[in-house]
Amino acid sequence: MKHYYPAVFETAQEGGYTVTVPDIDGCFTEGKTLEQAMWMAQDAIGCMLEDVAEVDYPKASKVNDIDTAEYADCFVTLVEFDRQVYEQRCRDVALAREQIKALA
Repeated sequence: MKHYYPAVFETAQEGGYTVTVPDIDGCFTEGKTLEQAMWMAQDAIGCMLEDVAEVDYPKASKVNDIDTAEYADCFVTLVEFDRQVYEQRCRDVALAREQIKALA
């Protein structure tokens, strides 16, 4: 099942973006490009919800309800999270690491 969480993408002074997902305590990440930041936001959500039953996921706020007063140059958008896609990515990464070790 897909879930959508609003995330604050803030332009970092050194370039790239920092990303905060206010509905999930401690959920933040960064990326050098917008595409990478979005991917990292999906991954961060997955990491934070890994041991949480899907029925117990935090309720997502509305994008317009996110307070951005503490951020400088930012925008808020929805980040899609699909637990099955996240778990498949994790398996793919683990498999790739094993293949690299086997080649070494």
